[in-house]
Amino acid sequence: MLPINRSARPRRRTNAPSVSNDATSAESRTRRRQRPLMRSSLLLISLCFLGFGCSKPSPVSVGDANSGIDSLNARLVRAYQNRDPRAYAALYTDTAVFEWPAFKTVRGPADLAAMARSNWAGERDVDLRLSVSNRRVAADHATEFGAFQQSWTDSAGLRMTEFGRYVTLFLRERNGSWRMDRFFGFEDSTRSTK
Repeated sequence: MLPINRSARPRRRTNAPSVSNDATSAESRTRRRQRPLMRSSLLLISLCFLGFGCSKPSPVSVGDANSGIDSLNARLVRAYQNRDPRAYAALYTDTAVFEWPAFKTVRGPADLAAMARSNWAGERDVDLRLSVSNRRVAADHATEFGAFQQSWTDSAGLRMTEFGRYVTLFLRERNGSWRMDRFFGFEDSTRSTK
């Protein structure tokens, strides 16, 4: 075994040019310059893919939106006429909110179905008429303002008609269909017609 010379100093690097070192350092400088460019290119490509994956729904024509929402309103009227709580709840999104001054705020389809079942329990010959006064349509949502008239025969055989106003926020689903997400209504008056 050779003795170790602990007092020996490490060799200093010299700045003397060397042909092989110059080529290596030039390549190294070029690679260092290219790395940020490659990183920013990869970042840009990643953002483009992310943007395509998160893009908004395709534009919808106002005519198509009105047809879809009119169809939803027709299903709402049928749910009332048939007193079908499941069909009624299916018209709403999973995050739906129903607000009416006479009721506690109702959230979600299950609670909406329970509310409808409870409300319709003592009613017969239920009918609903909607009179849309204004509708505003965007690519993924629409807002509707209007008046309604709901008629029914109560348990005593008295025919009742309730008049009121409402506003509904509709959301467009990925498949292009529409569902209600927010409903707010209030009664103007109720009259017996018999």
